[in-house]
Amino acid sequence: MDALPRRLAAMFLLLAATAAAQTNASSWNTVKALAAGTEVRILTGSRTVSGRIDRISDDTLVLTSAGGQEVFKPQEVARVSLRGESHRRRNVLIGAGIGAGGGVGLGAAVAGSCSGTICGGHGPALVAGVGGAAAVVGTLIGAVIPTGGWREIYRK
Repeated sequence: MDALPRRLAAMFLLLAATAAAQTNASSWNTVKALAAGTEVRILTGSRTVSGRIDRISDDTLVLTSAGGQEVFKPQEVARVSLRGESHRRRNVLIGAGIGAGGGVGLGAAVAGSCSGTICGGHGPALVAGVGGAAAVVGTLIGAVIPTGGWREIYRK
């Protein structure tokens, strides 16, 4: 009986802490705090432009994109998003580890049931070969998993 009120209180405290941690996505000051060189994506009323920030002030945002240098007024900007951090290296390592572990397990299972002249006493080589091949496949899968993405920091 006593556990339910404590759980509810903990849930409300967690929700309050989460709400307090939210940033104000409608404040131009959030955009002004970005450093020069930061990669952003800007949505205006009619188009989306990606590039790097040159400078920001109260009345302009100067961006270098594929089309050259562009100037935006805060009134034109509907959304600003930041490119998220790439996790490709992490994904490659996780894929390699999962592939190697699964491959070694599969190789050990096959080598354990292999006897006589079929394997010729090469069970450890079979385990290593299957484990290595599976690690390569896992590495490739980890490399192609999408990373980063865009995180919205300003919305009008």
